[in-house]
Amino acid sequence: MKQRTVSFRLAAAVLVLLMTCAPLEACSLGSRGDAFDIPGFAPGAAGQDDQANAQTALDYLSPDGELTDGRWVPGERTRERWETLADSWDSSTLEELTAAMAAVSTMRGSPDEETSAAATWVTARSIEFAVDQVPLKDYTDAMKQNLAALLGNSPGEVVALAGGESLESSDLYGLSGLVTDAQFETLLYRVIDNENAADTLVSVMLQYHHNQIDAEMPTAADPETTLLGLYQSAAQTMGYLDGITELRAGDGTSDTINAADMNTVLTAQAYVDAAQYGLLSEETLEAAATGNNGGPFSFYTEVDGQPTITAPNPITPETAHSYINWRTLVNDSVMISIDSDINVGHTLGYANGQAAEVIK
Repeated sequence: MKQRTVSFRLAAAVLVLLMTCAPLEACSLGSRGDAFDIPGFAPGAAGQDDQANAQTALDYLSPDGELTDGRWVPGERTRERWETLADSWDSSTLEELTAAMAAVSTMRGSPDEETSAAATWVTARSIEFAVDQVPLKDYTDAMKQNLAALLGNSPGEVVALAGGESLESSDLYGLSGLVTDAQFETLLYRVIDNENAADTLVSVMLQYHHNQIDAEMPTAADPETTLLGLYQSAAQTMGYLDGITELRAGDGTSDTINAADMNTVLTAQAYVDAAQYGLLSEETLEAAATGNNGGPFSFYTEVDGQPTITAPNPITPETAHSYINWRTLVNDSVMISIDSDINVGHTLGYANGQAAEVIK
């Protein structure tokens, strides 16, 4: 009955889940004749044959190994490769190397168990390398964007840390036992002062929560409770990223995340979803039809005679305000709960971000 046409992306965000850098040219390096020249790998190959490019990077970063009890065990050539990388990297090769790392991380979700396990191991090893081997002063903007894409391909781990869980306490997450909380959060801290990197992380994580909502809501036994819980989780993730951003800004960098805009967009989208799943009252829908100086708001329409709340794609902080104006006209219990749960989620996530284990 209801129509949904919204994207979670903020207007300025650049979704690079399957990209290795932005702009693409920033990652392009000339061919080198040393151990860092990855034969056949194109750092800026997004939009070409990404899967083949990622496989090339995977073959370079994990040339041998085997799957044992669900975990990738690197072989001798792989161990030697990483020892060489650790001993001989220099600032001129890090952009190509981190582009390869980001490309491999896109394969974590491969349906092939060996590929997924190997990609997960390389992702963990890449995080360890970036934190333990490379000083912050050597991070370039392109590196930060590459590594943000890599972190974005570990959304379950980001949500876990945002919720106060630990990657070290169980085997619930692919990186559990492979990286420490401090390593993961340190890398977040190091890259998030770059605006494109921050936009990437916000975009990817909102899309992750968007997918969760679309997957769980159609079959939810208690739609209202499910929707509120999912949006509180999304707000907690956004609060976590905001908390780490401000932690980073406190050390002399710019604040790259606008928390107010982020929460406004998230709240507006929650209203749209609440309408889609029939959770708003008739009075609330009537206010959408008549509350804009006696006429309908731009997001109100009727489909087959049924009130329908739509949203643009993408929804922006500016357009989100019209939904907030609609909210002020009513005393809808579900909208009140949405407001409260998003605020609670952001507060909890922000505290966890501020308490992140960061190696400086």
